[in-house]
Amino acid sequence: MSPLYRLIALLLILIPNAALAASATVIGYHRFDGHRSSMSMPMAEFEAHLKYLKESANVMSMDEFAGYVERKERFPPRTVLITIDDGWSSVMDAFALLKKYDLPFTLFLPMAYMANPAARHNLTREDIERLKSWPKVTFADHSFSHSPRLQVGKHKNHETYLEFLRQDLAASRQRFFEIFGYYPKYYAYPYGHTNGSFSALLTENGYELMFTTDYRPFDGDVDPKAIPRLGGHRVTAARLKEIVEGN
Repeated sequence: MSPLYRLIALLLILIPNAALAASATVIGYHRFDGHRSSMSMPMAEFEAHLKYLKESANVMSMDEFAGYVERKERFPPRTVLITIDDGWSSVMDAFALLKKYDLPFTLFLPMAYMANPAARHNLTREDIERLKSWPKVTFADHSFSHSPRLQVGKHKNHETYLEFLRQDLAASRQRFFEIFGYYPKYYAYPYGHTNGSFSALLTENGYELMFTTDYRPFDGDVDPKAIPRLGGHRVTAARLKEIVEGN
């Protein structure tokens, strides 16, 4: 065997995952009711996203994604994770398309508003039961109140902030268990920001992955307690293709 072939064989042994991509794109959507919010997107554009992802990307479920993170494995090329925040009623329109394209996705839910008759623009008990009947949905935590007070700068001192965090998390976990029968493992920070105290409290309560905003590709250099997400409403399908295929 020539020295060149020996070198190639050695490299294949040392870096068996060289053909795999190191990073993944995590997308965060919110609303699908057009004009009601700057974070909403037209259904036609959302379907264009899904059509591209179905045909050209490797869309993982949250548990599959978490497995790669836990094992510290490189992601396959064009890996994408789809998430949707806030539990607005327009999620059901998105759900119809996600089922059409047979794609897994995660819902980050602010639990005070779920299956709550007073929250008329959020998911109803009937909506949640329909979602639960489809195996490719992962339900996850997005706080109880989604209050601005979950941000550290909204309190006079750190102790009052920590107490609010503890109360909100306890209420969210209790409500989540009441609706789903188990405790959540994944959390998206309301308003997209975190700090050491917030992430430490979540870790103490068994959360495995936590998500922010402020997009960059997720790879081995990114803290699993602060995984950034691409705002889906901010990009066209063509731009999404560039981002996914550029990772």
